[in-house]
Amino acid sequence: MRRNIYDVPKWHLIQHRDARGLPLPATNDSPQLRLADELFERLYAGECEPLSEDECVPALRAWAERIHASCEALPQFSRLAAECRGDASAAAAAVESLLDALGELPPPEAPGPDAAPGTSKDPLRRPLLAACAAASRAIGEVRDAVEGLAGVGFAPGSSTAGGAAGDGRRAQSLAARLRSDSRLRRIALLAGRMKRIAASKRRSRVRHGADEVNDVVQGADLARALPFELARLTDPRRRLDFFRSLLEHQVLEYQLTGSDRLGRGPLVVLLDKSSSMDGGGGERDVWATALALALLEQARAERRTFALVAYNAAPFHVEVVSPGAALPEQALFVRCSGGTSIAAAIERGLEVIAGTRGMLRTADLVLVSDGEDEAGPAAELRARAAELGVSIYGLAIGMPAGALSPWCDEAHGVTDLATLEPSVADALFS
Repeated sequence: MRRNIYDVPKWHLIQHRDARGLPLPATNDSPQLRLADELFERLYAGECEPLSEDECVPALRAWAERIHASCEALPQFSRLAAECRGDASAAAAAVESLLDALGELPPPEAPGPDAAPGTSKDPLRRPLLAACAAASRAIGEVRDAVEGLAGVGFAPGSSTAGGAAGDGRRAQSLAARLRSDSRLRRIALLAGRMKRIAASKRRSRVRHGADEVNDVVQGADLARALPFELARLTDPRRRLDFFRSLLEHQVLEYQLTGSDRLGRGPLVVLLDKSSSMDGGGGERDVWATALALALLEQARAERRTFALVAYNAAPFHVEVVSPGAALPEQALFVRCSGGTSIAAAIERGLEVIAGTRGMLRTADLVLVSDGEDEAGPAAELRARAAELGVSIYGLAIGMPAGALSPWCDEAHGVTDLATLEPSVADALFS
């Protein structure tokens, strides 16, 4: 489809407009909108098919060529294109950020500057440098948000339906929704950061229990090789044969096994939805919801059943997610109201675990709250949890850990709502 100086495939134009929530491309689009389509094509596809001179409006041609030449002369724009190549949502976010940072471009009928594109006297050079940096940050935010909402199943008919986590179409439509829903955007970005912290903790997790000889198997782990296998290294006639066995994973070695400290039963999050969680711009509710998504990712990585129990004066919204399934979208938009009953929340969480754990071993229950409750039933509930093999972790938002200690095996105070504090991350993910 003809734009200012390039012919852009219509499917690419539709992807660009859909990702930014713009009208579908038309022959009467403004020069500025056509320029945006061309910038998208350069970032998304790389190669652009130029129009012949007869197909271009002379004034528009000179104006568009001048802007594209200034972009072409900057290494920062080339790096931005490499970040966006083949990613429609990233390219659309970059174009929007570029145009916002550039501000009002000179009108097409204005005479072009005499300075060569990309030189220090080029009036577009400095704004383009800032615009490329802003666009790169915007791409990072979009990808963080998509990562943060991975594992959430959006309802059919919503703007984010029609794709699995990581699917390009889902990311494209999700980017459009995030622009209009500030709360969802905040949850997604914070959840993305928390998930990276959790993934780092999982990678550095120490494997416990591999300390009992269970069998002799073939492999290539020198630390577990049988002594007579290692003795072959001292014999020049058998050394090459040993190396052959090592390459083919045929060295006889000990198989070490043991029991992990934690089991793989259900992971249940008790999410406080009292009125106080929505105060101060809803930062506490955003943080708690983002944490729930990070814990959902943890459960998915460990093939565990995940459950989310929203509660105030009583539990009123429960979602149970089987291993590998998606958390329904509605769980992210449960409204905050009413008071706080920690006893009722824990009792409901234990009921969920008792009904879903089957023959699995220990389960984990994470209590998130910014309120206190009468601790009378705490001892009985903790005894029931111990019988079920349930470990209870408490996260007290804006309060000392002692506020939740009567209810929990381990409690932590949360003061920084912009990230996941090291003590909390260690308790939940290490």
